[in-house]
Amino acid sequence: MMLIVLAITGATVYVAENNLRSNQARLLNAQFQNQVRSLLAVQDLRSGAVAEKCRDVSRSVRLRAALEEKDVDDLYRNALAELQEVFSPREPDANDGDQKVRASFFRFVDVNGEVLSAGDQPAGDADPRSLAQALEPISRKPRNHDEQNVAFIAIGRGNDPAVLRQIVLTKIRGWEGNDLGALVLGFPIKQTETPDGRGAEIKSGLWLNHQFYIAGLSTADRHLVAQRVQVGLNQGAAGNFLVDLETGPHLLFYKALHSEVAPAYDVCLYPLAPWLREARTLRWRIIALGAFVLICGFGASLFLAKNLSKPVDQIVATSAENVTRRKKAEKDLHEVNRELEKALVELKATQQQVIQQERLSALGQMAAGIAHDFNNTLMPILGFADVLLQNEAMLDDKAETRRCLEMLRTSAKDASSVVSRLREFYRPADSDEEFPIVDLAKLVEQAVALTEPKWRGITQARGITVDVQTDFKAYPIVAGDESALREVLTNLLFNAVDAMPHGGRVLLKTSIENERAVVRVADTGTGMTETVRRRCLEPFFSTKGEHGTGLGLSMVYGIVERHRGQLEIESAVGQGTTFIIRLPLAQKMTAAQSNGEVVAKSDSALNVLVVDDEARSREVLMAYLRTDNHSVATASSGREALEKFRLRHFDLVVMDRAMPEMNGEQTARFIKQVNQNIPVILLTGFSGQIGAEDVKPAAVDVVLNKPITLDVLRHTIRKLVHAT
Repeated sequence: MMLIVLAITGATVYVAENNLRSNQARLLNAQFQNQVRSLLAVQDLRSGAVAEKCRDVSRSVRLRAALEEKDVDDLYRNALAELQEVFSPREPDANDGDQKVRASFFRFVDVNGEVLSAGDQPAGDADPRSLAQALEPISRKPRNHDEQNVAFIAIGRGNDPAVLRQIVLTKIRGWEGNDLGALVLGFPIKQTETPDGRGAEIKSGLWLNHQFYIAGLSTADRHLVAQRVQVGLNQGAAGNFLVDLETGPHLLFYKALHSEVAPAYDVCLYPLAPWLREARTLRWRIIALGAFVLICGFGASLFLAKNLSKPVDQIVATSAENVTRRKKAEKDLHEVNRELEKALVELKATQQQVIQQERLSALGQMAAGIAHDFNNTLMPILGFADVLLQNEAMLDDKAETRRCLEMLRTSAKDASSVVSRLREFYRPADSDEEFPIVDLAKLVEQAVALTEPKWRGITQARGITVDVQTDFKAYPIVAGDESALREVLTNLLFNAVDAMPHGGRVLLKTSIENERAVVRVADTGTGMTETVRRRCLEPFFSTKGEHGTGLGLSMVYGIVERHRGQLEIESAVGQGTTFIIRLPLAQKMTAAQSNGEVVAKSDSALNVLVVDDEARSREVLMAYLRTDNHSVATASSGREALEKFRLRHFDLVVMDRAMPEMNGEQTARFIKQVNQNIPVILLTGFSGQIGAEDVKPAAVDVVLNKPITLDVLRHTIRKLVHAT
């Protein structure tokens, strides 16, 4: 407690001294500003009262004539009559009731800047030689000054402010506007020593031409103040600082005055001795008060300690029993903690087993979903292949044969994208993703044709009839992934067929509503309850039991979201279900944007090196390249490819990424060391593994995902080799 009282006492002393110091500085600054304002007010009074009078005098006909005729006696005699209101050669008495500001001398300056002597005329008791020397800077070339200028000069020697004068110089012009000379009026400057509120004597003076004019200071003090003021003037036009004089510490203020020739500053010295005495007195008062409070606190603490010792004795008496109970409680707590830790270990082990089982279950469901999608895409491949192989007469119909082959190729493309589309469960819509332009009505027709083996053949084999109809109210063009959108329609068609166990009708309708492409897939099946309708888009949610994976509609929803579209579901029990897909419209399809574009053959044949450890992949690539009349050499490993590359010139290298001993990236680096300008195409069966990190191997020009089509290979070769 005593330490607290001591700290509070010290803080109080510190705060009180700071407040006293700031208040003193604020008070002194206010006094200085008042003095400066008073001096400036005198200047303004002189400027206002004298300016107009000086202008009138400068226009006097007699003065102009005297200056032109250079009649100095007549000039000063006439000036005495004109300036009697603003000129008084005697020093004003302090008790004089006349408060007007009057000049103590006046002089004339000719056009050459020479001061004209007043002779015997009473033009002020200024020493002619000192006055001429002081007026030389401003009278040497009066034509360079304004019509009227204000400045400060010293007309005598010494450092007394009495030798200072504030002068007002007014030009005198002839009848034709030519310079005849100037009139100079000099006003005395009164710098008095005034006491402040504590009786301290405040000294004031002026700083002019690197000299300090002030009364009542010793030579050493004046020299010290002059040095400090010179340093302060280099930092700003106004300021204050502490200075230690022989009479004690002082606070010095300075501020620039209005002077148009030589800069002048008003300087005030405020003694700090009274303030230091006041601060010392206040400090001892606070210390005394703190000591009194400290003694009182010490006595109070003794009294409280004596009265509080009795309950403490009782607490000590019962502490032994409390220690025994606490030890027993700690022992019991340790035992409970061991039991809890054991239970926690068992719980974590059980949790890990449950998590592992859930993971295996999820993997099984995903594997079943992948198998389901592959079966959907493989069905038209096997179906149309069997039709062509078992019906030789159909081979003679080239149009029908070509249609079946196009269906086979479309189904193969869809099968290649099944695994990559599993990412639609978690990948959000990318607003920057760009898609090619596709015909939505054409995709509907393809989906109906591809699913025909199921909705027609299988259902009829079970003795039921499913009728699939299309209604094209419009033929909208959208930007999208053709394979993904076709998978959406295929899944919705299969779900519609599964929802009609006794047969029914499926209607696919296209239209344009509110500047958006709309596809409706409606069936006459069993419908869904409201609970099922809300949950049908969740991954792994299915109402088909062991026959369903719960991935189809989740994938549909992800694809539609990626295409910046909306998926709506309308359903009622016993009334069927309608899926509504709304997609943004795209501009009309051009030949360059169409997915059905056929890339033209290359005009020139190339020497191509194909590197792949799989023989069937090499055969397909050779067939692709030889279709365009390219010369093809093959290699089954990276080492074999390097040997052939050193022995023969090639225009292009196409290689697999995953190969034993030396993979495609390593082989590409060695090939680029031999010929850094040769294009290298890298094929990979790990879809999205390179692109997911947006990092392409430095030695590879293009990365293509397997399987690739002839059009994709042609387009890539044209872009790499034949680009201009």
